[in-house]
Amino acid sequence: MTSITAINKKPYNVSFKRKIIDAHTHLGSWENTNYTIDSLDTFVKKPLDNGDIVEKMIVSNADCLNSANILDETTGNKKLLSMLNGNSHYVPLAVCQPNLTNGDATAVEKLINEHPEQFKGLKFHPREMQLPADSSLYDKYMEIAQKYNLPCLFHSDTTYDVKYPDGSTLPRNEFSRPEQIYKLAQRHKNVPVILAHMGGNSGQNTQAAVDLMVDSINNDRATLFADISWVNCDTKEKPDIITAIKKLMTTNKGDKTDRLLFGTDAPLGRFNPNGENGISPQTAYSKTVEDIQNAIKNAFGEKADALIDKIFYKNADDLFLCGKYKNPQKTLSCAKSKILPLGGVLLTAAAITGVFLHNKKSPDKK
Repeated sequence: MTSITAINKKPYNVSFKRKIIDAHTHLGSWENTNYTIDSLDTFVKKPLDNGDIVEKMIVSNADCLNSANILDETTGNKKLLSMLNGNSHYVPLAVCQPNLTNGDATAVEKLINEHPEQFKGLKFHPREMQLPADSSLYDKYMEIAQKYNLPCLFHSDTTYDVKYPDGSTLPRNEFSRPEQIYKLAQRHKNVPVILAHMGGNSGQNTQAAVDLMVDSINNDRATLFADISWVNCDTKEKPDIITAIKKLMTTNKGDKTDRLLFGTDAPLGRFNPNGENGISPQTAYSKTVEDIQNAIKNAFGEKADALIDKIFYKNADDLFLCGKYKNPQKTLSCAKSKILPLGGVLLTAAAITGVFLHNKKSPDKK
């Protein structure tokens, strides 16, 4: 039997059994597919291949996002509560539609008051609304977010054109660019604003988002976070995630890696019930978790375990569930470490089968 002492000599070579909060998931209809709670239950009903447990998922209703047969704020968000039916694994966000309400947040505020302690944040998708994220129509919703201490998850998208190997180009997004979201966040500087997908999948787009996060921290201009769903989704090295961690570790205000959140956008793309390229969604999810964790271990050595614990659990717990950012002076998490020992010996990771590369273009993210 391997001794604890022997294992602890190189903690960065050890995979721990942990609990995970996935900060970006969905239910409802998207791209002609209806996702029921079963499509997420598959990830929380049993441990992942490496022994980690997905304890909670932050979820919003795609029925309020998809431009086809869209449900209004009240109907769609109540439908989400009905789909979740009080299941403690899922934490609902209220989708907001300032493009359809002309900026009137009355219905969302009523919803929050009718269902206290259920909605733990607001969700916005500027690209789908075709409403630039810096529009004044968002302001009343942001005021509601501040009043009820709710973080706001914004779909963020490309700052620069994306050129593909076949010569095709995806133009930069005109509605969800991080700098547009940042302008809005500066008008409401105490509201936690999350850049979903960290501004894109890789390269200069993700780094542009991280640079804005660092600027917001160094100059106390806004409270920006990012989730890493789809970032470097087809590389094991995760270079842009690693760069983001390094930049956030060395801000003028010290280590701010509490601003990064693990997320997947499940059940979209490779996480849909049918899988992708012959790979099951469970295997794809496990591989996503393990690849990110291994990249962090390889890059940060003995600091890695604390970073993984923060990014995969503690940061989301603080933000959505513990109310840490209700009081900017509060510095302690309400959650203890989620590294779980088994029989006094730390668990090692199980091997995970490989997953084929995702198609070359970005998944249709929400």
